[in-house]
This record gives sequence, structure tokens and C-alpha cells, in this order.
Amino acid sequence: MTNRTADVVVVGGGVIGTSTAMHLAMMGAGKVVHVEQGHLAGGASGLSGAMVREHYLHPALVRMSMEARSVFHNFAEVVGGDARFRRTGRLQLFPQHDEPAVHANVAMNRDLGVNIEMLTPSEATRIVPQLDVSGIAVCAYEPDAGYADPVATTYAYAERARSLGAEVLTGTPATGLATSGGRIVGVETAAGHIETGAVVVAAGSRTNRLVGPVAEQLPIVAARVQMAHFFRPPALESLSAIVIDRTTGAYLREDAGRGTLVGAEGPGDLIEVDDPDDIPRNADHDMIESLWRRAAQRLPDFAAATCRGGYSAHYDMTPDANPIIDRSSSVPGLFYAAGFSGHGFKLSPVIGRMVAELVLHGECMDHPVDRFRLSRFAEADPLLAEHPYRGTSHQ
Repeated sequence: MTNRTADVVVVGGGVIGTSTAMHLAMMGAGKVVHVEQGHLAGGASGLSGAMVREHYLHPALVRMSMEARSVFHNFAEVVGGDARFRRTGRLQLFPQHDEPAVHANVAMNRDLGVNIEMLTPSEATRIVPQLDVSGIAVCAYEPDAGYADPVATTYAYAERARSLGAEVLTGTPATGLATSGGRIVGVETAAGHIETGAVVVAAGSRTNRLVGPVAEQLPIVAARVQMAHFFRPPALESLSAIVIDRTTGAYLREDAGRGTLVGAEGPGDLIEVDDPDDIPRNADHDMIESLWRRAAQRLPDFAAATCRGGYSAHYDMTPDANPIIDRSSSVPGLFYAAGFSGHGFKLSPVIGRMVAELVLHGECMDHPVDRFRLSRFAEADPLLAEHPYRGTSHQ
């Protein structure tokens, strides 16, 4: 690649970066160049559980997730291509100590327009007849929830961006940010220099490697998450609803027909790591066994499932487990979209629009982008739920 110019450069080829590039192109941002060090969806995005839901514990996130869910339900018309979204419903199971918070959060979600209802444990068995509801006090059910294909979604965003004139460069690592007079003037890549006055860094856990030498360090750490694949036995052939078990810290979602993906987000399940590029690709044997036991505790027939191995991915975690969407306070022209803490995929349709509006207009027209500012941590104003659920690091 010879040296080139761009109005905006987006760094990072996951769902956030591709959605941002797409929305910038849709909004007439001029020449948009999108760079990715490897291939699209080659990092955390491609390994995502890719669940789509609206049940959040903060009104700002609920409203954002409602918009995002609408996009996934109408993906071909809104974005183009096929995200392979499958509407399955999502059932959450809660212990007694979370019951007051569930009542409050479901009421808040319903007031905002989310299609969600509370169920008794016996009512939950109408959704998943094979459930053992021992230790379950209350349930919440979202019939419109489901999951998509994270790789297909990422490529669809990128293809739409290309169709609108954006240049998407894969196999092109960004090696540094160029500044002059204290502001952004370009991006250095392994293939050459890109002259630009605006850069959006959407590189997940790797964001600080790029922005740290020229601007603020973001309070982002990489946290290893582990998942396992199983073939369901015949007794669970009909299981399609996503099951989030807040008593065991495990979730189950359908994967390719008879397959089930089981993941862990309970206390102690997320393991902070120093280098997101040094995370083992496979899940630990002990964790696979633990996930199997947890699934069988809630669905006894799962004891007869066939294990097909497991894998590791990572979240880019912030102190309040919510993203940073902001402009740099020290380097004009530099923007951040990182720290999604496991929420990035499901919110990606709206996050891309919010970031694009922030770059082009300095604000977002209908979501409080200021709540995701970097300075909230120094100001002791984190984005927290009024009624959090206990015993989980991922709300």
C-alpha cells in the first residue's frame, strides 16, 4: 500500500469497527478507510456468543438494545446481507436473593417498551419442559431475544461499508498514531502511512497499545472467558430457548441445530490476563467439566450430552463493565470505542451509529453518549445499575 489520505480512519475489524465504518460511510463522512491487522472478526467478535437481547439494568442500555434488536430483526432491509439471526427467546433463572431486583428491572424494561415478562418456576417449564427448577425463585422471559452469526454480521457491516465507498484493508496492522501540534494527523500501518484528521480506535483489549503512546491510557483489561460445545441428547432435541442460569453462572444457547454452546460468567469465571494475544485457544479441561456439570444441574438430561470440546475468547472489561465511547481529551481527532465488556455484539448496530455521530457532529442525537465518557471513572460516576444482580460480573 502506498501512502494515502482519508477523512476518517477506523482501526479494528470486529463488529464495532465495521459497524462504525459502515455508519460513517452512510452519513457521508467522506473517504473512510478501515484497517484490521488480520481478518475481519478474527478476534473477540468472531468468538462471541452473539446473543441479541433487550433486558438490561440501566435505561440508557435498554433503549440502545431495543434499537439494536430491531436492526437484527430486520437486518437485510437495514444493513443488507444476512446476520443469520434466529429468534429463540431467552429465559433467565434467578435465586431468591435476586427476586427484588428482577421485579424492579423487569418493570423498568416493560415501562420502556421491552417485550419481557416475569414467570414463576413452574411457568418457566412451559418454555423449557426439561428444566429442573430447584433453587429457582423467579424467572424472566424475553420472547423476542435470540442469537446471530457474529462472523456473518461483521462481514455484512463491512460489505455495506464497501458498497458506500469505504476502503476496508485487512492484513494491515496499525503500528502507531501520528500527531502534530498535539492533534491526530495520521495512522502508521505496516503497509504505509494514512494521512487523516480523525481516527476511531475500536481495537478492544488491544486499544491501549495504539493510543497509549500518544494519549490517555484507558482502564481496560482483557478477561478470558471459556465456552464449550456439546451435542444435545434426544431428550433435549427440542431445546431452542437461550437459558441464562444466574444460580450456577452458566448460560446455554442453541448452536447449529443439535449443538449447544455453554458458557461461564459466574463469580471467578472471568480471568484477567496480561496479553489478549496470549490466551489459550482451547478451554481448560476442568472448565469444560464444570460447564457440563452446571448444564446438567439445570437440565438433568444434559448429562447424556456429547462434548465436542471448548474454546477461549476474551472480553475487554472496564471497571463498571460498560463501554467507553468518547473523544480523547488530550489529542483532538482521536476517538475511542472500546471496553465493551461482553456487550459489543448485541449493541453493535447502534454503537456504530453513535460513534459516527460523535465523530461527525460531536454528539449523538438520541442516546446519551456522554454517559459512556472516559472521565466518568476519574469523576467517580460509573455507569451502574440501580438494581444489580448479585454474583455476576456481566449484567
